[in-house]
This record gives sequence, structure tokens and C-alpha cells, in this order.
Amino acid sequence: MLSFFSIIRRELSTTGRGPRSLLVQADDIPSRLGYTPYASDDLLVEDSWLNSQATTSDIAELDGCAVAIDATYWLNLILDTPPAHEPLLSALGGLTGIEAHINENLDQWEKNRIVPFFIFDGQSVAGQDQVSLARRRAANKKTDEAWALYSQSQAEQAVATFGANPGAFCVRNLFPLLLSILKHRRLHFLVPPYNACAQLAYFELIDSDQCAGVMGPQDLLLYPIKDSVIRSFDWEAKTVTALSKKKAMRTLGADEAMFIDALLMSGTSFLPPFPPLLDPSIYQNSFTIMDAMNMLRTSDKSVATIVTSFNETVQAQDPNWLDKYRKARMAVHHFIYIAENGEVRLNDFDRLTKDNHEYLGLQLPAELFHYLNTGLIGARNLNCITHGQAVVQPTLYGGVSSEYKKLVTEKILPLKEQALSLIIPRVHRGIGHKDIVMRVWYDPKFAQTINYRTTQPPPSQKVATWDVKESDLRRFFPADFAGPVSLEVLALASSDFAELTIAKERFVKGIDSMEMVTSVAIWRYLHLRGYVNDDHKLTKWGNAMATTLLALKDADENRAVPGVDEAALLAFELIRLGVLNAHARDDVPGMPHNGTDEDKLSLTLISQCATLLKLRHQVYGYTGPLNKSLLAFRALSSTVREAERDLIEAIVASMFMYGQCKRERDDYLEISQRYVPPNNAMRRELTKRQRLPFLHEPDIGLGIAIRTFFDDDEAGDSKKQRADRLREFPRTYVPFAEALSDDFRLCVDFFSALNQGLQTLDIKELQETDKAAWAKAQAYLDARPF
Repeated sequence: MLSFFSIIRRELSTTGRGPRSLLVQADDIPSRLGYTPYASDDLLVEDSWLNSQATTSDIAELDGCAVAIDATYWLNLILDTPPAHEPLLSALGGLTGIEAHINENLDQWEKNRIVPFFIFDGQSVAGQDQVSLARRRAANKKTDEAWALYSQSQAEQAVATFGANPGAFCVRNLFPLLLSILKHRRLHFLVPPYNACAQLAYFELIDSDQCAGVMGPQDLLLYPIKDSVIRSFDWEAKTVTALSKKKAMRTLGADEAMFIDALLMSGTSFLPPFPPLLDPSIYQNSFTIMDAMNMLRTSDKSVATIVTSFNETVQAQDPNWLDKYRKARMAVHHFIYIAENGEVRLNDFDRLTKDNHEYLGLQLPAELFHYLNTGLIGARNLNCITHGQAVVQPTLYGGVSSEYKKLVTEKILPLKEQALSLIIPRVHRGIGHKDIVMRVWYDPKFAQTINYRTTQPPPSQKVATWDVKESDLRRFFPADFAGPVSLEVLALASSDFAELTIAKERFVKGIDSMEMVTSVAIWRYLHLRGYVNDDHKLTKWGNAMATTLLALKDADENRAVPGVDEAALLAFELIRLGVLNAHARDDVPGMPHNGTDEDKLSLTLISQCATLLKLRHQVYGYTGPLNKSLLAFRALSSTVREAERDLIEAIVASMFMYGQCKRERDDYLEISQRYVPPNNAMRRELTKRQRLPFLHEPDIGLGIAIRTFFDDDEAGDSKKQRADRLREFPRTYVPFAEALSDDFRLCVDFFSALNQGLQTLDIKELQETDKAAWAKAQAYLDARPF
């Protein structure tokens, strides 16, 4: 049994023209309009009665102690509280200062001599994906109202409406960043097989020495918590707020079973509220757990009896609610956790029912949970296998174009099929006979089977041809030659080296160092995606990528901006999938307004490329124009990025599962990603060593800035006039940008490098009309130097 539980001690140890350029300012607008933030995507708007039962204590009571924290809850708490609260999160697609805010909050824990022990959510609990989908769809309807206000030049009201509905943003996207920060700060974390609440409940159940208390959402009260759940810290007042389960039960006059039923009826992160509680004709104001308790008291404490009493309402709104409740009740009782000896265990195993796969899902091998817990892989691939379905969640944009539908249901399916076919052969044989169905958020009737069994040739057969010795690599390329992606592509330009990468033995072994695990995973990815052929030589697309990366390498001599090579690879994938192009969209506001039709299409393409790069921004909420058409493009690019990341995680997981890499190690997280502190003197060198691609996604701020600047530009202006205008541009449009001129130059170099690579392709790979569109966009930039 692989041990993947680290024991930690309780004691402390070491304004423009019209709506398209309307500026919005995030700082302090919500407070001036009387807006109070509330929880975002992964947390429900919690029960107000339960929150009113919380009490405060002196923070000194936790001096020298460790507190186990639900990471999802903690991140939501940070995002909902100034100064980290950013109202424009769902409009921008990202956060401008979250890294600094996380570190500042962790500094407070250290200052107050309390050790945070973070517990992350693993796979979803049965029903959780559906609840998240419904809540994010509802949030998108509210953000549509915000966009309507923005189009009417009502900036303050638009910001307030965006800020009141952050639920469209998935806080899980911040897990990798938080994990890397914790690793850098040498703080412990754990990723259990399923939800963090179950793991925290285990700590409470055994009175674990790992922590003196637990902190998390109201969902924690469903589990065998002995007494209090910490809710928040007030570092200035030196107080901690906690909610006592025993006190709440006494006040309600309920035993534990009745309390759990009432809390489930009120709605959780994996069960929607009992439909009659949402009926405005019955409850004009927001319901609380008290209302659910009253229903139980009048129905012999039986949820089934209550459902029968309100059968007409239930059948009309959610006819399967009782079945969902029963699965949720069983999942809570038989919660899964990691025991202190490292084993994955299930609560009350002796009474487990034979149909447990209906509410717990299929059982995966503990080895996969080990890779999940150490941060090597995320939970998406495992979730698909466990629950037999891949649920496509709503995007921040919230719109459904024919282009998006085709991308989701057709174009990215091969990536999902390859990812699953790499992992499933190494799990229980019975799982390989189970279908995995893809469902989409915009059509509840849509269901499509992912045919991972029929992928030809089998991905495992392709990846098994790669066996690269570190000594062979270093003979041709020194360790500082280039970072991941660039190294792997450019290395295969050498035919002598490419020959050495072909496996000579049937069983591949000895891919052990962190650098080689990363490189071999990327080479295998390039092979599966058609950048490399079966002889391990670059295809035409591979040569085009090499041309682009060489151009970036020449232009990037004095820069230390992470993720540019990765952005180039993603851009190529988007181009090949027909997503990154110069096509106009009349159904979405925010398209370029000035110039000829050719100019508008060129600027559309350039600004879309810019969204793949990061706008360097000070630690303040974003102030500047918004753009819905670029957010619509981000919906496409983020969909592709997730599928690409799932594939490369499946590749690296299969390498370990087939025994090709050393398993006993402590650098799993570093293989997956590398954290580069923003003020590190070695940033340039560390940036070269970024690990597996497609993990972090920038916001669309740079794309907005590029489109806004050039849409107001005149081709006849001189270089000096344009440079002068660029110097003044941030003051009016992006006042908190750190290095906008440099970011613009990087964007121009990035686009030029992409174009150079694409122009090497012939008509079989890229249509002439598309190549011409890229050439025209390059000419557009060439005519506007700064």
C-alpha cells in the first residue's frame, strides 16, 4: 500500500466612446451600493438561521494549534471578502491579485501562530455535478443582466450585479495555484478521494492529533462532527467564529438523524433544496432549516412522507428529488476518507449496501488516489470513470453558439477518448465494460457515449514507443537549453536524437527524474496530437510549431514571462480545432468597430491571441473596459485547455501506473507544476522550468487592452504618435497595469511567431483563406508600429 498521508503535529512548527470602451472600476463600488458579497460557485448561499447561531471566541485559544480547513470554503471566503473580492471576476475570466491575497492571508495564520492544514475536494459526490451545473446556469442569467447594464453605460450598477453573482466562476480553478503556494511555504495539504468535508469529519470522529479544530461550510454538519465548526477568523479583532452542532440541535429540538434530514432538505452542495421550500406561494421569504424541521415534525420525521404530501409540487419541479435525497443520505453516512495509516476507507463498511455504486460510484485503485492526493493529477478524469459520466459545466460567457456546440460534442471528443483509454486499462476490468456518457449543461436531454474502447491505434500503443534516456538528451541539449514544450519540440528537429527516443525494449523503465518525466509526457502528448509521427520525427504541424518556438526564443531573450511557449501550443491546438480564426460574430457585442472589414477581422484575430497571454497587473481589482466577445472566445479556449490538460495528466498517470517511473518520491506536485514566486530573483531561470502545460489560464485583460487600443487607432499615425498614445493609454484605460507597453510588445512578438509557423504549412494542413487571414493580420500590425 502506498502511504500518502503526512502526519503533522498539532504544535506550531517551522472613459471611451460608447459601451464598447466603457470603463468599470471594481474598487469600493459594491460597498457604496450597499452590496454584500456571498458565497460563489462551490458553496450554496448558506442557511441564515444556522449562521445566526455562530459564536465568537478569542483567537488566542488556538495559539500553537493546527486547524484543518476545507480549501474550497476558504477560497470562497477569501474571494467574498475585501480586499480579495473582485466583482468583475466573472466578466474578466480571472483574478488580478489572488496570489498576493492568498499569501497575505497565510501570513496572518503564521503571525498568529496557527498552522493551516488544507484539505482539498477530490472527486465530486453523487449529485454534486448536477447541483453545480444548475447553480452556475442561474448565475449566468444574473451576469447577463450585468452585461445588459454595461451595454447601457451603467457602469456602477453593472459592477454591482457582476459582483453579486460570482457563482459562474469555478473556484476549483484556483486549486493548482493554492497547492503550489502551500508547497512553497512548506505547509501540509491533503486531497482525499472525494469531498473535503468527509475527510474533516474523519479527523473529528477520531479526535485526530492532526488538528485542534476543523473549518468549513455548513455541509460539514451533515457528518459526525462532535461539536463546533470554525467558520471564519477576524485577524484584526483577534476573534474566531464557530458554529456548534450540538447547540443548533438543542435549539431546534432535534436528534442527529432529524437534523441531517432537515439540513439535506434545505439543500447542500450535492442535493438541491426540497422543491416546496422554493415555492414562493408557500414561502414568500427565504426558507431556513427551521421550515424543513417543521415539515419533518408534521410528517412523523419521514422525508418520504413529506414528499408524498407535496407530490404535485415535487413531480412538477423535480420528480427525482426523493431518489437524489436517498443517495445523498447514503453518501453522507458511508463517507470515504484517508485514514491516518494511509489507507482509503469507508465509514460503517459493515452496513454498506450492495447498490453502493449508485451513490458512491465505482471503486478506483488506491494508486490513482495517491496521484490525486500528491497533486500530480486533478480529479476530472477520475470523476468521469467513477460516476460514468462527463458533465460539461456552463462557461463564464453562458452563451451557446453552433461553434461551441460542435467543439464540445465533436471536436474535443478524441482528446477525451485518448485520455480515458490511457487510464481505464489499468483499473478494474469490470470498469472497462462500463460506458461513459457525456452530458452538456445547455441541453438536459443530450447524452453521448465516449467511445474510448475503439480508439485506433490504441493510445497506449503509441506512447509505449517513447523511451528517452536522460544521458542521450543531455548529449545533445544542455539542461538550460529551453523550457518544457520548447525543448521537446526543438529537440526532435535533430534526426540523430529522434532515433534515440524510440523504445528498444518491450517494457519501458527508468523514466525517473522530474525533468525526464515531464519531457517524456510532453513527447507522448505531441505524438498523440499529430505533431510527431510514428518515427518520432516532426510532422508539418510539428515543424510549424518549431518555427514558432524558435521565433519566440529569438524574441524572448530578455523577458521572464512564464507560459509563452505553452500559449503557443494552445494557440496551435485552437487553430487546428477551428476555434482561433478571423471570423466575425454579429451575435455578440464587443467586436471591433473601426476600419475596414478586413481591419476588423484582423484585430479580432490579434486580440483573441492576446487573451492567451497574461496582463501583468497590480494587486488591485480590475479597472478598465470589458468585452463580451472576448469572453465568448475564452469559453472556447478554456474548453480546449481543459481537454488538453486532461490528456496530458492521463499520459503522466499512465507512465506511473505502468511502472515506467519511480513511484517512491516527494516531487509529484513539482512534476505537475512549478510555483514561481513573483519577486524571486531567479524568476527568469525558474520560468524556463515550468512543468506540464495547460494548467493555468490567464484572464482576458490583455486581449481587451489590445482590442481597445487598436480599435481607436489610425493607420496613418506615425510610430511616435502611437508610442505617445500607448504611454498615456494605461492612465485612462488600464490604470493598474504594471508593464502594458512590454505586454503589448510581447503580444506582437507572439502573434508574429505564430504567423511565421503557420505560413510554413501547405493547403492540406491549413486552408489558404486562413493563412491569408493571418498574413493580413500581420500586415495590420506591421502598419501600426509603436
